[in-house]
Amino acid sequence: MKIGRVLLSVALLSGMAAGQYEFGVICSTSSRSATGPSNSHKLAYRGEMLYPDRDTITLVFQSRESIYYCLSGNGPVQPWSRPVALYPGRDPGITWGRDGDRHLVWVMTDTGTGVANVYYRNLEFRMLPVNVSTSGIHCGHPDVYADSAGVAHVVWEEGADHPQIWYRTVNENGVISGRFRVSPDSTAQCRFPAIECFRDTIYVLWQEFNPAQPAPYRIVQRRQVNGTWLPVQVLMENSEPLDHPSLDFASGDWFSAAWEVCSGGNYDAHFAGGNGGGYHTAGMSTAPVVATVGTVWSYLFWEEDSAGYQDIYYHLYYFMAGWTRGTVRRLFGIGEPVFAPSGLAALAVWTQGDTWPYKVMWGFFGYPVGIEETELKPTARQCSKLVNDGSLLLIPQPGGVVLDISGRRILDLGPGFNNLSRLRRGIYFLKSGVELHRLAIVR
Repeated sequence: MKIGRVLLSVALLSGMAAGQYEFGVICSTSSRSATGPSNSHKLAYRGEMLYPDRDTITLVFQSRESIYYCLSGNGPVQPWSRPVALYPGRDPGITWGRDGDRHLVWVMTDTGTGVANVYYRNLEFRMLPVNVSTSGIHCGHPDVYADSAGVAHVVWEEGADHPQIWYRTVNENGVISGRFRVSPDSTAQCRFPAIECFRDTIYVLWQEFNPAQPAPYRIVQRRQVNGTWLPVQVLMENSEPLDHPSLDFASGDWFSAAWEVCSGGNYDAHFAGGNGGGYHTAGMSTAPVVATVGTVWSYLFWEEDSAGYQDIYYHLYYFMAGWTRGTVRRLFGIGEPVFAPSGLAALAVWTQGDTWPYKVMWGFFGYPVGIEETELKPTARQCSKLVNDGSLLLIPQPGGVVLDISGRRILDLGPGFNNLSRLRRGIYFLKSGVELHRLAIVR
């Protein structure tokens, strides 16, 4: 069944362009988890702001027999190209490296030994896939980040009874570093690693279970600064499961992550860092993902069954209006299960359908202010007005950030006097703590 492209108008603040919610089908797939697992990126693009009808965004997903990729940017009628099979395998992850290249990881089984290995390829080069794991032990759930020198930093889960998290670097010439075990507790079961860089620090996040601990379930992170690994940090521990961690799919200046928290047998989606978000539901909230665009927009998605059927809930944030919530099925009028969300900025993808063949879907949530689905107008935050006719601005604790009228971050401010001479005359927004001010430069 072909699903047409749907446009839903969204009210915006006066003076700003109207935004749209859009969705459609990309292709069919034999895998119910085509757009999973949630620990790794499925979408790659060179910038924070993207539009699927005109920008070349790369999507990777899995079918039963192979991993595939397809590209957007084909125009408003059907933005996505036909999928192209890449390699046999599963669990693909992709990132747009800071070198401007697309870096791919996935799991491929050796037909001779039957061992599942982690492989890497730079999609901009004609190169043979590089076996990154090389251990002879079953591996899974890889993720990748690539730095400005074109070096890919790969993490994966390795082992069966007590899986551990391993790390290695590789480049397009096939040059690989030594293997490094990121998870130091060899008695714990460590799974679902995610990797990303925020500012100049590389973060690796994973879930951990050790029955010998008073709180056996943990979400753990480890950071690498200037090539040096710092000690492990426990972000959360619990007597009930903590599962499926993921790092922000739009890397920026601040750490942002998501995972599942079980309490009394019920799972909620938990979001840490960034702009926050998430809320308690009566049902099972699983596979959470988050993508932020600075301090301006956040896009949160997770699987949910509160209404008695499989849905994807979203929680959207705009810095001038706060949060709005809804469900993918209700928003787009979908009458079948949706699951396995992934996203990048305002673009989300998911898998959909009751039975095989399933569909790989896309939805574009725009860059609007937050409004409830039942509201007729946005609930804009009130802004005080500041006028500055010089070059210095006194900012109290805790400092702040200057944004242009589109919400783009352009200047960080510290506490005390700040030099604004680089700003041209015009209207800006100053966000300091929880306060938002309208800043007019009139010189």
